[in-house]
Amino acid sequence: MLRARTTAIVHTARLEIQLKRARQREREALARAGESFAATRHLPADAAALPLLAEVRRLRLALDAHSAAIAGSVDDDRADFVSVARWMQPLVVVRGLCARAILRHHASRCLRDLRPLHERLGAIALAQPGDGSAAPRVSVTLVEAVRGARAEHETAVAERTLRLAPFGGSALPGWVGSVAGESKSLGRALLRQLQGQLLPRASALAGLAAGWWVAHTYTDSHPRAVLRSIGIGKGGTHVVSGETYRAMSFWLPILAAAVCAYLGDRIARRVRQHYRPRNLSPE
Repeated sequence: MLRARTTAIVHTARLEIQLKRARQREREALARAGESFAATRHLPADAAALPLLAEVRRLRLALDAHSAAIAGSVDDDRADFVSVARWMQPLVVVRGLCARAILRHHASRCLRDLRPLHERLGAIALAQPGDGSAAPRVSVTLVEAVRGARAEHETAVAERTLRLAPFGGSALPGWVGSVAGESKSLGRALLRQLQGQLLPRASALAGLAAGWWVAHTYTDSHPRAVLRSIGIGKGGTHVVSGETYRAMSFWLPILAAAVCAYLGDRIARRVRQHYRPRNLSPE
């Protein structure tokens, strides 16, 4: 029984990879078919395609606008680079790099939004008859690619179902799913803790810096101060009382962290107010 289950697990893993590849090929073919469909001037027989076509055209116009803005940004940088002082030229370069990075980000977002629209249009186009005057023109190669990917997907699903039938539909024992879910929850909890420990916030860094400054500037021991003044040992050179030193070690990091958190909150609020669209309320 163990050998049969192990064999089923291996074959199921192979079939899962085959299913993902078939699905990926189907989506790629549908996206190309939808893109070809959107480029034609034929009106679709299915009314559901009209809003999809309108959204595709809007995204295409936005993508063209971003491409034109990128080219315009390069021209602006070239014009400003030769007209400003030498000490301002690095600022022109940085400004251009940042502006084009933002424009490329918008362009990549448009491309990501176009992909599912093209897939839906491709599915609609392949579902329509191709003998009418208003029928979409999709190449036979794309149609065959979609059909072949779907056939491979169905074959893999049928084989997986057949192999998993003796085990109740799953080759893995039931407790494996529970262990996997709990492991994911534990991993997320550990990741949150590690982020807090390894990537402290600015206020925590300010507190650490204040504590380091107190430890390397003040001390409550005269012998340590003397040794430190001649370069021996660690610690500060300014001697204070033990009570003062403990109070400074405790309160100064807290005060520094609080001031840093307050200033960071105020700066973030001013930045959000400055870049908030004018048609939005402050809330």
